[in-house]
Amino acid sequence: MESRRIRLTINLAIGALVGMFVLFSASGIYLYLLSRTLPDLEVDPAAFRSARTSVVYAADGSVLTEWHGAEDRKLVSLDRVSKVMRDAVVAIEDERFYMHHGVDTEAIARALKVNTETGDYSQGGSTITQQVVKVLFLGRDRTITRKVREALLAFQLETKADKDKVLETYLNVVYFGGGSYGVESASRRYFGRAASDLSLPEAALLAAVIRSPAYYSPTAHPENAVKRRNVVLKKMFELGYISEGEQRDAAASPLGLAPPREVPEVAPYFIEYVKQDLIDRLGADKVFNGGLRVHTSLELRLQKIAEHAAWGTLNQPGDPEVSVAAVDHRSGRVLAMVGGRDYKKDQFNLASQGRRQPGSAFKPFVLVAALERGVSADQVFSAAPYSVQVTDGVWRVQNYENARTAGSLTLRSATMWSVNTVYARLIMKVGPKAVVRVARSMGIVSPVEPNPAIALGGLSTGVTPLEMAAAYGTIATGGLRFVPTGVVKVTDDRGRLVYAPDFTGKRAIPQDVAVRASLMLHEVVTNGTGTSARIPQWAAGKTGTTQSYRDAWFVGYAGDVSTAVWVGHRDGQVSMTDVHGIKVTGGSFPAIIWREFMRQAASYGSAAVVAPVPLPGVSGSPTVVRVRICDETFLLANPRCPNTTELELEPGLVPKRVCDKH
Repeated sequence: MESRRIRLTINLAIGALVGMFVLFSASGIYLYLLSRTLPDLEVDPAAFRSARTSVVYAADGSVLTEWHGAEDRKLVSLDRVSKVMRDAVVAIEDERFYMHHGVDTEAIARALKVNTETGDYSQGGSTITQQVVKVLFLGRDRTITRKVREALLAFQLETKADKDKVLETYLNVVYFGGGSYGVESASRRYFGRAASDLSLPEAALLAAVIRSPAYYSPTAHPENAVKRRNVVLKKMFELGYISEGEQRDAAASPLGLAPPREVPEVAPYFIEYVKQDLIDRLGADKVFNGGLRVHTSLELRLQKIAEHAAWGTLNQPGDPEVSVAAVDHRSGRVLAMVGGRDYKKDQFNLASQGRRQPGSAFKPFVLVAALERGVSADQVFSAAPYSVQVTDGVWRVQNYENARTAGSLTLRSATMWSVNTVYARLIMKVGPKAVVRVARSMGIVSPVEPNPAIALGGLSTGVTPLEMAAAYGTIATGGLRFVPTGVVKVTDDRGRLVYAPDFTGKRAIPQDVAVRASLMLHEVVTNGTGTSARIPQWAAGKTGTTQSYRDAWFVGYAGDVSTAVWVGHRDGQVSMTDVHGIKVTGGSFPAIIWREFMRQAASYGSAAVVAPVPLPGVSGSPTVVRVRICDETFLLANPRCPNTTELELEPGLVPKRVCDKH
């Protein structure tokens, strides 16, 4: 019995050894055959792949700008790159660069451990050498075979070139965002100086950008860039490249960016918005080197009108900034975008990136949530000051400038006059979570906490004009949400489709709710706080003013266009109590700018829509009938009704009664 057990053990051991031999043999054969397919390595500028210029078009086919790749690459030797720049890149990208032989097994093991513990891809194991061979000799695919080829090439490269040559090549090929390839181009792009003159905080910032040029863009996302820069500085201190004092001083330094050298003459903020979107989707290499033909939705006529409305209205030195975002709410196409006064001085796009407190412009989301719950426009609420116990204390609400509104108001009147105390009671009735759900479904993508204060626009991070314009557009379409985009389609230089957005509308809120909300927002313009926004066409919208007059909004729609206008200061903490002699509210300059733009923009497109209706030809759009509704009773209008609106409704939503009030 014992002898049989011994023989079995010996056989198993032999089998295991044979299996290991076969496995290693197969692996060796695989690696040998794979090595026969590797390209000959030569670290030379000629290895840089040729680039093709991408062209960007407006909606009418005219050229807006061109994006270049290789033309913005300036090769420099390693001795013409500041030491702090070299140290910063090695510290954050490959801290064991001078110790490994092309592949860092310790870094791979560490990355696997961290990623397994966090459940996220937070660390990578690629060395600088591997990144060089990936850029010069391999594609963007992520197959196992490609990773093995990358490792073999990295080993091979380090037998042909010393570390300094590898690092020099890396610094000349890596992408730093903004169309800049290589450290010299990036240094001049961001700081207006040669790479040899970079300071410590500047070098750390450039090293920070490498991981994700779009997310850590100093111009598009300065907060992200600063945080990442300080991570680089901390790593440099930990590895002994800089002292603690140097780290502290550099971390406290401002970005200090130079003005951009080449600014598109037309709609620079819109063009940068489209560029960042495509970099996120297609990769920087494709955008700058791929010879793309980018067809955008920008309507040049509307862009000029938007800029004239903004800067013709607030045209004095020291005036606040203005941002405008206009979308075709039938498709989500961005028609015009004003992101700031001067792109050369500040590239931060207030229209697509500027998250600001919306004030009462957020009330329509509470209104929609209430209408969904069965609250009627004629339901009466107390308008007196309101106090209620919430999780973090007592929430006390007053009306505009603490005015004591006597008695009670209908929801229609409270919407028309933007009565805070009524909306505070309303959100407690429907629940903050319901309002967050509605805002999300309608198109608000910024973080919104289910806090009662959101009824009055008290958000944790604010919202952008672009998402507000798109979300209001959901009401305008009768409840269909369209995701905003500045891109119509992208092809290569042979006309083959590379990317196209999804222009399909999705049902976000019930149609009858959208119609009722629209009629109430229409009264804001005709008789309420938004009368300065009146235009000859049917229009609806809402004003918004934040505490201490720091932000002022008007958001609304007419025809086929939904537009948000924000007025305020870039730093967000400046009260606008004396601008052209008045306090800035949503019903003042924002409404005026909206009016000056929309009186011409509302005729864009079909211009046949007199009120929000289902869209002909849109998937899922129901069969409709045209009816005339009394604005006051929401019943079928009779010949004596003074104010009426024509609507197209699903047959089941047509009122059964004729108005008997007039």
